[in-house]
Amino acid sequence: MTEAEVTAIDFLTSRRSQKLVQAPGPSDDQLRRILQTAMCAPDHAALRVWRFAVIQQEHIGTLTDLAIDATRRSGREITVEKEQNMRKWLADVPLLLGLAYKVSHDNGKVPEIEQTLSMGAAVMNIQNAAHMMGFASYWSTGLGTYTDDVPQALGFDSLDYRFVGFLAIGSPKVTLPAAQRPDPMTMTRIWDGKI
Repeated sequence: MTEAEVTAIDFLTSRRSQKLVQAPGPSDDQLRRILQTAMCAPDHAALRVWRFAVIQQEHIGTLTDLAIDATRRSGREITVEKEQNMRKWLADVPLLLGLAYKVSHDNGKVPEIEQTLSMGAAVMNIQNAAHMMGFASYWSTGLGTYTDDVPQALGFDSLDYRFVGFLAIGSPKVTLPAAQRPDPMTMTRIWDGKI
């Protein structure tokens, strides 16, 4: 294995989700490069289903208000403590990406599960790219993800899109210890060819 291969694998295996991020976030050029990696996700029939909404820090407060109101209107409870924690967390987040994929309803060749998987792969590419640039990220399905109002406000109508949450991206606030990961062979079996 070459030194470059070792470095790339080390980056991938050292990535971990980190909720507490702060400015600076990625520059416009860095964000474009990060998003370019999403375009490399597996994509059966080249449907290019991935869609993103960039929410800069100055608009995150407005989104937070919308998400809290929409969640309460949908019948889900948000305690005062949870609301305070959410506002405290988001006050320092420099960038949120809204994550959605456009559903190809009448494509008999590519079932929706494959479109969902492609979106997940795109987001993972984004997280890896952000990590390689020195940023941290956190995928949240809070913030009104499962309401109609929040995705709609971001331009993702529920008839044509599946909204899958937000990615917070920024500089890590603290240095976290390496995550404890399982041995992959405990989750792997070698098939012996017998039917």
